[in-house]
Formats: sequence, structure tokens, C-alpha cells
Amino acid sequence: MSGSPADAGDAAGRRRRFAAPPWGGRAGAGAVSMFAVASLGLALTGALTGAAMPALAQAVPSGPPIRLFPPPERMAVPDVGSGSGRVLDDPLASPGPSAAPLPLTSPDRAPSFDVVPTVAPPSTIAVETLGPLDPDGAGPLAGAAGLGNDPWRGIPRAEVLALLPELPTLTPSPAVKELQRRLLLSRGSPAAAPGEPEPARRFGALRVEKLAAMGDPRGAADLAALLPEAMTADEAAARALTDAELLAGPLDCAAAAERAKPFSGPYWQRVDLFCRLRAGRIGGGMPTEAGAAPAGEDLAFDMLREQPGGDPDFLRVAEAMAGGPAPRLRSLRDPSPLTLAALRALQAGLPPDVLSLTDPARLAAVASNIGTDPATRVTAAERAATALFLDSRRLEEAYRAAPAKGDELLRLKDAAARDRTARTRALVQQAMLAAMGGGRRVELAGLALELLDPPMLAGPVGAVVADMLDTLSPTPDAAALAPAAARLCFALGRADKGKRWYDLALRSRPTAEVARLWPLAVIALGPPPGGGALGLAGWLDESLHGADPEARARVAGQLALLQAMGVAVPEEAWRKIADPEETAPTPVDARPPTADPALWQRLAEASADRRVGETALAALLLLGNAGPAGTPPAVVARVVAGLRAVGLDGDARAIAREAAAALAG
Repeated sequence: MSGSPADAGDAAGRRRRFAAPPWGGRAGAGAVSMFAVASLGLALTGALTGAAMPALAQAVPSGPPIRLFPPPERMAVPDVGSGSGRVLDDPLASPGPSAAPLPLTSPDRAPSFDVVPTVAPPSTIAVETLGPLDPDGAGPLAGAAGLGNDPWRGIPRAEVLALLPELPTLTPSPAVKELQRRLLLSRGSPAAAPGEPEPARRFGALRVEKLAAMGDPRGAADLAALLPEAMTADEAAARALTDAELLAGPLDCAAAAERAKPFSGPYWQRVDLFCRLRAGRIGGGMPTEAGAAPAGEDLAFDMLREQPGGDPDFLRVAEAMAGGPAPRLRSLRDPSPLTLAALRALQAGLPPDVLSLTDPARLAAVASNIGTDPATRVTAAERAATALFLDSRRLEEAYRAAPAKGDELLRLKDAAARDRTARTRALVQQAMLAAMGGGRRVELAGLALELLDPPMLAGPVGAVVADMLDTLSPTPDAAALAPAAARLCFALGRADKGKRWYDLALRSRPTAEVARLWPLAVIALGPPPGGGALGLAGWLDESLHGADPEARARVAGQLALLQAMGVAVPEEAWRKIADPEETAPTPVDARPPTADPALWQRLAEASADRRVGETALAALLLLGNAGPAGTPPAVVARVVAGLRAVGLDGDARAIAREAAAALAG
């Protein structure tokens, strides 16, 4: 092959370079000279670079790499309205004000990628002087599990400490109790005002005491474990937690002994004696055989007997635990938690006057003692369960223990007509367990539904009846149960089961009873497409037909709840429910006379400013022990709207659902 002259010259040069040895002849000397020159140049370059490095190091700031060109995220896009470029926010840069995104292209001009520098105007900064944070801000719940990362923002510590003791403890509402529990267990603390003195009782200790009082000893113990400093300085909180554990049972004696170390006195000595007796240790803490040593020989008994203001009922039961005679208590009107715990450990019977107790925590201890008379036990269990101090499983156990007399189980319809007590509800449940025929089971389920009072719907009593309904199918032969069954399932938050019963009610019984369920179904399931088969207008027409003032007030409450949940309510609907005899109708958002004006205003201001903890606190205080089912609907609607405004949508829906279930009956 032939090549060009240039190729030939290059090839010859390559042959000459590789043929000449580098260590001899003229070619070698030239190569050495060239290498020396190159080495000298590199050395001079390195010296100059080394000398310049300190100056460069001082000129270049330290930190992240500097972009010499704008990143794609900061490239300008055309502003269609002004014709100039706008800089998009860099997601890696520090956060700042950002505008709404604009289209990347314009139909009449090509996009410009020129960088347009923008300077954000300085924002107005409000400076507020705050004192030190309360050190008791620990909590087991943080973020979404609780009420956010800073629930107490914006409310002074002194106001929180004044309001916490007023929180409800006897509410029949699971929604209220769950919101309150999360509020007290959430991580975070209110800030003290400048110069504010230390309070008499600390924030953490008050939270522990309130959790114990509302029947949540496990939550109280979890919180107390995070606040050892607060607990060692507050004997009232330590006693409240110990009493709650004694009543709920079983007491963690090791934790109680650790909790008692900073304190002394007869109470803690009695707790120590109970723990030693329960473990089979008397006297100097040495194990003994049951009954081997009489109680009188134990020095602890003698010391406790000599102390004024003791607990004689507990000492009598403690002597029985130590091997003495069984206690004979003819009356027990105000038993201490220690006495009830000791009686439960002995499985000893309780006198009937124990039902005069109003404390549901003590009633729960009575119900959990299998030595209690069954009639006393079932009444105590239902009262405790209605106040949410006993769960549905333990309530069912008490129901099954109630004895039937003669052929009572066959005449339950007559019994239910004249006696709406816990014993009748227990007999209905027993008959349901024994019934085999489908018709008989439908009849018994109907009786159980009729015997439910509104405060019982959303709690353990309603859950027991709902479990009975689970054994039935929502078929046409059970259509008579459908409205009440749907109402119960919705109240309990069992939306899927409630929908099946509600659909059956719509198909089979298009009556006013079914129409009253429409707001509850909307709150529990969400608005149906197009308003559903009934719709707002159809529901209003059906509910207002021949309605008296009481019925109109109920419809107004349902309408307020719907609006609070975000359902658009036209002005025409409000005009329809107005009393024709009223010349000046009451404004929709007017405060009911029974609502505390200070709490009403606090809720409005806190929710508008998105102060989560203060909003929840005001909402819980407005609902009080009555709960959503027993509070005026206008108050519940304001509470629901306030909770939704601060992002507590689940709590708002649960509260609205319970209130709507009460109004649907």
C-alpha cells in the first residue's frame, strides 16, 4: 500500500527515534538534553504553584463546593406575564419564600435561560422574650403519634398548670379519652414567662396524676419513668399512680418500692406490707409457710395499728392474708385502693353497699374480684365500663357470671320492658350465647339494641352488643335491626360493618328513622358521590316533616356537625330549620348559654393561630365529663371545627361521630 509523503516522513521519524539508543550517540545526548529541560520546567512550575497555594487558600472560603454555573434547579424560566426570567428555588439551598410554579414554555416565545439575580425582601421578625423551658417536657409520644413536635407553643406554663387539673376523668367518650391521653403523653412543654417563679407542682407530675385519675395507670407509669426528678418531689403524683395500679391490678411491687424511696409514712408502709404479704413474706421479709406465723407477731402490724389515721379495713384484710381469720366486712362504703386490692388477692366477698361508690376505678376493682356477689359484680362492672375503666372483655365476663332465675331467659322481652338494668343486659347476652335459631337471635339482638342508652353506644357496653351483631348477617330477615345496628357500628367507628347495615336500612325501611341516620353516615363514611340516595335536601325534608321544636333542635345540631366536618350547607338549609315563631333566629355560631365563655373564646383564638395543645385543652374542657353525646351540638360543632383547624382531623371525626350517633336515636 502506498501512503502520503507526510505519512512516510512520520514513519521514518518514528523508526529513527526508536532505533537510536538513549545512552549513546548524538541521538542519546539530544534526548537527555530534552529530558533535562522538561524536568527543569516542571520543577519551576511546581515551585511557583507551591508558593501560590497559601494565597489561594486564603482567597477561597472554606465550606461546600462553589458552583461556577447555576444548577438546573436555579435556571431561569420565562415569566409569561412580565416577559422576564424568574429564578426557581434550589431545593439544596436554605429555605425561603417561593412563588407558584410557572409553565416552562410559552407558546409565543422561546424560554430564556439567562440567570436573573433576585433578592428576597427582609421578612418581619417578631421577637418574644421567653423564660426557660419547663424541664418536664419528656413524653412517650412524639410527632404524629402525639400532638406534633411542639404542642404547647403559644400558651404560658402558668395557664397550662391551672387548666390541667380540670380535665375530665369520668367521660364516657372513647374519642375524648384518647385525645386527652395523647395530649398528656406527648413530648413537649410550655414555656415559663420571664421571671416566673417555680410552681408548687410541676408540669410532669400533674400529667402523671391526671393519667392515673382517668384510669390509665400504664400510660402514667410510662410517663413517670421518663420524669424521675419530678416524681421524687411530688408525693401526691406518686400516690395517685400507686393507687391506680392497685385498683387496676396487679401492682408492680418493685416499681412501687422504688417510687416510695423519697417518701415515708403510714401509706407507704401499708403498701410495703401488702407486697410482702402477697409474696408470702411476713416478719423480717423471710419466706414462711401460709399461716405459720400469726399476724400479731409481725412488727409491721403493731406499728400500723398504733399510728393515727390508719386504714382499719386494710389491716383486717391484711391479717387474713397473713393466715388469720377471713375478714367479715358488713359495710364497705369508702374502701381504700389497698383494701380493695387485698380483698381481690384473697378473692373475698364484698358487701352490697359497695355499690354506693361513685369512683369508677374502685368499681372496676370490685368487678374484677371473682369473690364478689354476681349481682353486685355485674352492676359494678357496667358502671365502670360506661366510664371506660373496664374493657369489653372483662365486662362480658361479669355479664356471664350473673345468674338467671327460673325461666327468666325465656321472658326477656317482658323483663326488658320494665327493667333496664345491668342484670337485664347480662341476661340478654347469656340468652344470645345459648340461642341457636336465627329468628330468636334476631329478637335478642333487637332487645340488646333497645337497652342501650346513648352514653353507652361508643364504649365497652356498646362493643359487647356489636359483638353480638357480628354473629348475624345483614340480610332481609334482620331488616328490623338495621337502623339501630348501623347507628351502633358507626358510633363505635366500625365503618365497614355500619355501612352494610345502613345499606340494608335504605333498601328496606325508607322511614324517618332511617333518614335520621344520613348525617351520621356522612360523618362516618364521608360524603357519598352526588349526595347519595337521600342527599341533604331529602334528609331535611324527611326530618322536618311534622317536627316539633325538640326535633328541629336535633336537626339543627346535625346540620352544625355536618358543616363543622366540611360539608357545604347552603343558607336555604338554615332557613328551613329555623323556628317559624322566632322573629330573630339565633346565629349559627352563637355560644350556647351553658358553654364557658372564656373557654369558647380560647378555643377560637387558639385554633385560628394553630396552637395545637391549647386547642385540644380548650376542646376537652368544653366537652367535660358529659362527652360529645351529652354536650350541646353547637358546642361539639365548635370543638370539631377547632380540632380540624389545627390538623387533628381523626380526633374531630371521632368526636363528631359520637355526637351524631346520639342525635340519630
